[in-house]
Amino acid sequence: MEEIFSKEELMIFLNQIEEEGLSEFEVIEPYFENRLLKVDMKDGEYEVELSGKSDFEMPISKDEYWDKDEIPGFREYKECLISSGFVEYENWDRFKHWIRSLYESEKDPGLSSESIFLTIDTNLAYYRFISRKFPLRYDDMTIDAKDFDYLLSSIVESEIDHHIRDKYGDSDLKMMGMHTEIGDIRYEFRNRGTLETRKSKFATEELNYLRGELNSARVKGKVSKTDSEKNDIMIVESLEEFCWEKNIDVALLSTDRNMGNHAENAEIAFFILEMPHSIPKRKKVDSEIILNLLHDMALMYGVIQIPELSTDLLGIWGGKKDDHYSSESVKAWVNPGSPVESQLKRDMNVLNSLKTF
Repeated sequence: MEEIFSKEELMIFLNQIEEEGLSEFEVIEPYFENRLLKVDMKDGEYEVELSGKSDFEMPISKDEYWDKDEIPGFREYKECLISSGFVEYENWDRFKHWIRSLYESEKDPGLSSESIFLTIDTNLAYYRFISRKFPLRYDDMTIDAKDFDYLLSSIVESEIDHHIRDKYGDSDLKMMGMHTEIGDIRYEFRNRGTLETRKSKFATEELNYLRGELNSARVKGKVSKTDSEKNDIMIVESLEEFCWEKNIDVALLSTDRNMGNHAENAEIAFFILEMPHSIPKRKKVDSEIILNLLHDMALMYGVIQIPELSTDLLGIWGGKKDDHYSSESVKAWVNPGSPVESQLKRDMNVLNSLKTF
C-alpha cells in the first residue's frame, strides 16, 4: 500500500498503531539502520527516547563514502529535534517574556505610536520558527503570529534559494547502494533534492508561510554569494533604511550573536535565541511534536523506517509536488502483512472520499 499523508493526516497513522494494541515503536534511519527514536504510547500520551551522539557512528569513514555531505549525522538529528519543538531554545522563557512585552506595546498606543514588524534571520527559517512556535502561550495570554506585522529580507530569500540546486543522479544512487544499507528504496530519490536542497526547501516553506499566511512586506538588499558575514551586515542595513523610510519599528530574531551586534549598532531591536546546550534522553510530548518529528526526519533522511509496522515514510519521492511541501506531506509505503495495513486502507478510503465533497 502506498499513500501520501499530510502531516495532520499522519494522526490517523498514530491512532491505528494504538488501536492495534502496540505500545511502542521505533524509528530507524535507512543508511546504516541507526535508531533515531523509540516512542512509548499510552492513553494518547507519547514518551520519546532519543539516541545519543555515539549512536550515529558509521561503519565506514566519511572519506570512504561517495559524498560525505550526504550522510545526515548527529547535527541534522539535532536540527530535527529543534524544528519539531522537542527541545527548546536555552533562553525560551526569556523570549516569551520579551515577545509579550513587544505584543503589549504593539496593542497599547500609549507605549508606541509606530507599527512593530518582526523579521527573521536566515537560520531561523531552517527551524520553521514562526510557523511552529506560534500561537505562543505565556501565563494567561495567547499570542498569535498574526498579532504582528512582518518584514522579509530579499537577502534571506536569496541565501536559502542559493542552496536549492543539486539532485541525485544515477551515479549517486549507485554509490549510495554500494556504501549503505538503504536498498532499492533509494531509487525513489532519482532526480530529487540532495540533503542541502531538502534543508533549503524546508526553509523555503517558512518563507512561503511568511509571504502567504502573514503577508510580510519585502525588503530589498544586495546579496553576496561568497560572504555570509557581509550579508548579515547588509540585512541589517537594508532593514534600517526601510524603517526610516516607512516610519516603522522592526525587531530582528536570530540565533547568531553577531547579528545582534549589527542590530545594536543600527539601533534595531533584536532577540538572539540561544541553541539548546543539552538534550534530554527521554521526554513526554504531545501528538503535534510527534507529527513534526516524523515529517522532519523523513525529509532530512529522505526516508525513515518503522520496523514494527513494516512501514517506510518517505520525505522525498518521484512526483513530489509543491503542495506536498506546503502540507508537509510524507509518502507511506505500508508493506503487505503490516498490522496497520487493512485498517489504514479503510480510513484513507473514507478520508479521500470526503475530500471529493
